[in-house]
Amino acid sequence: MNAAYLLKLFFWFHVRYVRRHPGRAAAVVLGVALGAAVFTSVRIAMHASLDSFSRSMDRVAGAADLVVTRPGDFVPEEWVARLQAHEAVSAAAPFLSAYVQDDAQRVSPFLLIGIDPFLDVPFGRGLQGRGDGPAGRDLVTRPLTVLMTDRLASALGLTVGGRVRLRHPRGAATFHLAGILSGGGLAQVEGGQVAVTDIATFQEFSGLFGVVDRIDIKLRNPGKTSDIQALQGVLPPDLALDRPGRGKAAGQGLLRAYAANLSVLSFVSLFVGMFLVYSLVALNAASRRRETAILLSLGATGRTVFVLFVMEGAFFGLLGWFLSLPLGLPLVGWMVEGVGRTVSVLFVRVAPEQLALNPWELAVSFAGTILVSALAASQPAAEATKVSAKEALNRPAAAAPSQGTGRGPLVPALGLIASVWALSRLPAAGGVAYGGYAATFALFVGFALLSPFVLRLLGRSLAPVLSRFFGPPAHLAARSVGRSGTRLAVSVGSLLTAVALFVALTIMIHSFRNTVNAWVHQSVSGDLFVTPRLNEVNRHRNIFSQDQVAVLKSLARWADLVPFRRFYLLHGDLPYQFEVTQFDRLLRHGGYLWVRGDPDEARRRLLDGSGCIVSEVFANKTGRSVGDRFRDRVAGLEVDLPIVGVVRDYRSQGGVVFFSLARFRQMRRTAGLLSRQEEWSGARFFVPKGEEAPDAVLDRIKRTLFEKLGDRVSFIEGRQLRRRILHIFDETFAVTFVLLFIALVVAALGIATTLAVSILERSVELNTLHALGGSEGQIRSILGWEAALLVTTGEGLGLLCGLILSVLLVYGINRQSFGWTFVYEVNGATLLWALPLIFVAALAASLPVLKLVLRPSPATLLREP
Repeated sequence: MNAAYLLKLFFWFHVRYVRRHPGRAAAVVLGVALGAAVFTSVRIAMHASLDSFSRSMDRVAGAADLVVTRPGDFVPEEWVARLQAHEAVSAAAPFLSAYVQDDAQRVSPFLLIGIDPFLDVPFGRGLQGRGDGPAGRDLVTRPLTVLMTDRLASALGLTVGGRVRLRHPRGAATFHLAGILSGGGLAQVEGGQVAVTDIATFQEFSGLFGVVDRIDIKLRNPGKTSDIQALQGVLPPDLALDRPGRGKAAGQGLLRAYAANLSVLSFVSLFVGMFLVYSLVALNAASRRRETAILLSLGATGRTVFVLFVMEGAFFGLLGWFLSLPLGLPLVGWMVEGVGRTVSVLFVRVAPEQLALNPWELAVSFAGTILVSALAASQPAAEATKVSAKEALNRPAAAAPSQGTGRGPLVPALGLIASVWALSRLPAAGGVAYGGYAATFALFVGFALLSPFVLRLLGRSLAPVLSRFFGPPAHLAARSVGRSGTRLAVSVGSLLTAVALFVALTIMIHSFRNTVNAWVHQSVSGDLFVTPRLNEVNRHRNIFSQDQVAVLKSLARWADLVPFRRFYLLHGDLPYQFEVTQFDRLLRHGGYLWVRGDPDEARRRLLDGSGCIVSEVFANKTGRSVGDRFRDRVAGLEVDLPIVGVVRDYRSQGGVVFFSLARFRQMRRTAGLLSRQEEWSGARFFVPKGEEAPDAVLDRIKRTLFEKLGDRVSFIEGRQLRRRILHIFDETFAVTFVLLFIALVVAALGIATTLAVSILERSVELNTLHALGGSEGQIRSILGWEAALLVTTGEGLGLLCGLILSVLLVYGINRQSFGWTFVYEVNGATLLWALPLIFVAALAASLPVLKLVLRPSPATLLREP
């Protein structure tokens, strides 16, 4: 059939009908719009964070072909000249960066980059500026000058020529603002929260004389393998030759895993909306059987009828998607801010800039909404093709409710539920648990297909009991629910999906929080934590000076001092931390939550430095466990250690490897790498329980630190740090709870819509009861009992589905996505008050619909045409 004619027929057959019954369509379109708005806003928010991170990494990397680094340490600057002289190298440039902060703390720590403006030209990092003179020249010729973006300068209240005092973990200095960074390049790093200075100025300011973070290299023949091998051959073992995007790939992997989790969660709202589309298309197909028969008698094929009803579902999806755009605008802004903050805290620093509607994400949202709506309409459309053309000769009659005989969808339902375990065992790809998400979808669909069977069973078994205790209305409601088949099962499917998600997330979050709380108090133990200023945000790259170490040692007479050093490294593309600490004192006051290995044997090996322990994340992501060996180069030292234990650790930026500080220092001394007697990047104090109050001891230590070291170090009490970690954990799930709430709203809307559809479809039946003597109260009681039975069934199936899903989340999806698991624990108290609350809310949503009953007079509906 001609496409133009088919479209015209669609408007004749469906659009006119929708215009005659706008109320039915409005609720469905609103439900689809809410689901599409959530799905679109999450996709856009995640794209904004991923784009911010990728753009920053690309601008910082510039046009480099290779980079030279020293994992866990700085690169000697002398290698810049050596590499420039190599025949395979066309350009080499040093690079330094650190997070600094202004004295007045008007802005959060921002990135200060040190480069050589002349050597950096071939790398195209875009050092354009406006101000006193050419940007690069001013950085070289004028001491302590800096370029800033307009955004950062405005936040600091600076104009060109102004001065600002900046602080680095190793020192402080007053800088002159020589110009404003403009255009692309470095000006786009971290959303414009960046400043640039000459590398010599940076080294003087930071005290990092003769070293750089890395050396960027441009090759004469980038694709020539022999040149890369020749370069590798001239470098010493402690220097690594890497591709510039290695850190980018690691960060993107973490972001994509988080994005996949949020996308699946947001898709549930759209999935729940699918049941609304199914419900209305099924009603329209049933109530327009005679019109469909007339259409068939006039020569239309079954295929034409099928396409028309599928187009109706797609039409509702189209209207819902367009309505989702204005509905989603306030949600998108909140999502971009919330997701960006969560990503920055948990994974990598991002600064999503102005909101931009990404065409690709809009296209994915549009296609997903239309596809889901069309799929929802396909089953009612297939039923409509079974209408006989002979029905065109019959008088209009109310459509008989579908009885749903036999096994129906029971066998495929049980098959899908049974497939969950096998699907969840499929390996992750690129850090994304596709098998786990497929298992989740199979679980939802399986339980949705199971709901007609459960309704039939419930109707048969409960009808006599309800009749005995609550009278005829409850009996008739149970019989009606039992005969409903798929007609009422769609609302049960929408509610059970939302309830299952609520139950699963409640259990997962409760288990996660309790495990994190135990980890915080066991492993993040200590009464006071001290680090060089801004060392956390600078990834512990700075160590205490010798005078700072002396002050810390002097405080050990009041409290046990446990120093540590932390290195941020990459194992392949997996970011991880190598942490060395003083175990003899740490294990007296705290410890670890063990997953694998003999704790007693592992502690002995840690104390004598003959083994290391790794976090569960590191073990799961690398496939290394107890009995395997950990091998890597750390700050120039080749480390080869047996793994003697696996412990829980919930640092979100990769795994952790723990080793003895004393043994590590001895190994560095033997290798001639020890630069000073003590190399600590942090320390914690444990105040003993004695005659003096612990708070008084803590106050004395903090006062001494401030008097002798001023603001060169940062310190925080252990209880404050633990509260902050748990607060960050709670904030992390704020987005999750908003998505869950919207899914529950859509599900409640589904109950109300399905009940409205049921009333409209059974108007003749209900008015017949009224004409035969049934009161309005009795008829409304029947429908109220029906709603209660639907909500009860939805909650019961949802609870069972949610329990299975919670196990899948805790031991499957989280393990594959992030590498961690947690101790499974059901939050019975929350479920005991939340499930009845959901029941009341879903039932309350259906109460306004009961006003539709008996609106027309019985005589009008019962008369012959």
